Amino acid sequence: MKLESRFWMTVDGKKVFGKGPCILLKNIDRLGSLNKAAREMNMSYSKAWSIIHGAERALGYALVETKSGGLDGGGSFLTVEAKRLVRAYEEFSKEAEELVNKLYEDYFKDF
Repeated sequence: MKLESRFWMTVDGKKVFGKGPCILLKNIDRLGSLNKAAREMNMSYSKAWSIIHGAERALGYALVETKSGGLDGGGSFLTVEAKRLVRAYEEFSKEAEELVNKLYEDYFKDF
């Protein structure tokens, strides 16, 4: 038997940020494009855009900046706040997962 757990943040009862949006932001950072990140996750651009902008509205700050056209072709980039959020979420999740697994072992070792 194994315990599965997931962590996400909510605002007024609505999910705002969790594993999926975290992965999306990391892919945007790595690929330099919201469109490419969405495609890699088998997600439509409009769904990815909706996830990002919904989180931005709920959190009250920008997560992604865009640069259009030009010689470099434009792209999408994470804000400083987004990078801090991703880092904090990943560190929290890792530590919380370790604690939850320890508690699980303590409470369910005889089952």
